[in-house]
Amino acid sequence: MATEITMPQLSDTMDEGTILTWLKKEGDSVQRGDALAEVATDKADLEIESFHEGVLLKIHSPAGTKVRVGSVIALVGEAGEQVVGGVNSVPQQATAPQPQPSTQSHGGPSHGGPSHAGQTHTGTAASGQPNSSIQAPAQQTPPPQAYGGNGNGTDRIKISPLAKNLAQAHGVDYQSVQGTGDGGRIVKRDIEGALGREFSADDIDTALSGETAGRVNEAPQAQPSPTQVSQAQPRPAERVQPAPTQAPSAQQSQQSVGAAQVPLSRMRATIATRMAQAMSEIPHFYLTVKLEVDALSRMRESLKVLPQYEGLTFNHLIVKAAALALKAHPRINAAYRDGNLLQPAQINVGIITALEDGLLIPVVKNADAAPLADIVSDSKALVQRARSGRPKPDDLVGGTFSISNIGRAPVEDFTAVINPGQGAILAVAGIQEEALVKQGQVVVGKVMRVTLSVDHRIIDGVIAGEYLAELKRLIEDPVLLLA
Repeated sequence: MATEITMPQLSDTMDEGTILTWLKKEGDSVQRGDALAEVATDKADLEIESFHEGVLLKIHSPAGTKVRVGSVIALVGEAGEQVVGGVNSVPQQATAPQPQPSTQSHGGPSHGGPSHAGQTHTGTAASGQPNSSIQAPAQQTPPPQAYGGNGNGTDRIKISPLAKNLAQAHGVDYQSVQGTGDGGRIVKRDIEGALGREFSADDIDTALSGETAGRVNEAPQAQPSPTQVSQAQPRPAERVQPAPTQAPSAQQSQQSVGAAQVPLSRMRATIATRMAQAMSEIPHFYLTVKLEVDALSRMRESLKVLPQYEGLTFNHLIVKAAALALKAHPRINAAYRDGNLLQPAQINVGIITALEDGLLIPVVKNADAAPLADIVSDSKALVQRARSGRPKPDDLVGGTFSISNIGRAPVEDFTAVINPGQGAILAVAGIQEEALVKQGQVVVGKVMRVTLSVDHRIIDGVIAGEYLAELKRLIEDPVLLLA
């Protein structure tokens, strides 16, 4: 029986994803771990991997479709298996697909992107060749999906349709771009790297509309049928009628002072929404403590020369200490949800990682139980993947507590905003030398200030203070982090 492939939740903030391109087409063999599709989430572009083996029988959501988390996007099963459930009740190789009525061009999903009703960009006809929903003559050459080039079958460049459209729209010579996708394929992030910025949601929607229009233009110059005309005509209109984002008076006012209006990137727009939600819904409460870190500094210098601790940073030590303190005071690891207190079974610490135009939060799982050496290696890999724009699907989910560290900046202390879905966050400032009084003597010591933000709906000041006391004990007697 065919297995349903659903849209996974690829980050804690993800409610829906947009299929950017399918890396497999209907009829292709699928192995465990194969990348099936590239998906744009609220924070990053990720690949959906298959956990099943077989043949990709049916693609329910073509490229450009916005899909809610948990919705079926494809079916994987045995070769020749019937696809049931009202989608296709006969073997796919039995009959060729029929042209869709022109009314289906208005039956697409009701989202902000372009309509894709009736389209199966990577569908398989009876001949086993890819087909488009806009029926072209039988001699039509399949439109390129994962390839770009001169169109004559030579010098073909592996590039996704979205990446190709974005490159053409923004004047990027994709022939000189090095691909980082599967098999050296050029994908959206490669064009962003060549351009030096991340594309906005409007850029992507326009490119996806252009991809559909481009497929119509690539068809042979034959007389179109009435069905072709009715389906193809709305596309150019969608591209030339941008919706105004401001009233004319506001635009004129901004122009009069020389202001430029720049659309937010998808990641930045998500951060804006989530931070506004957090500050409006979560009653924050803040506590700051000063930590003496001379002993921690000496231990780090001793450990980092060992192979298993190569690259050890203060943040790795803080992750371990914070996790052990959470184990001692689990209420700080809890969250408020729908009038209830949610107490997670695991302690998963998110490391807030700065990118050029936003943040990602890769998560160290079971940080309380993991040895310090594992935290070092896992954290380095997680952060490196996040900064390169290639996090794994599991990297960004499951966080129960977060740490924001701006220790490299000359900041004495700061407060951080709680990530919705969690109950607390720790803000870590830089290390500074200060005068300390010890045994009646004034000495110079290294100190670090940390500020704990907690959700006052579930965490009171006494509990938060006890957590910080335990954190201070662990940091100032750091051998406990190796126990």
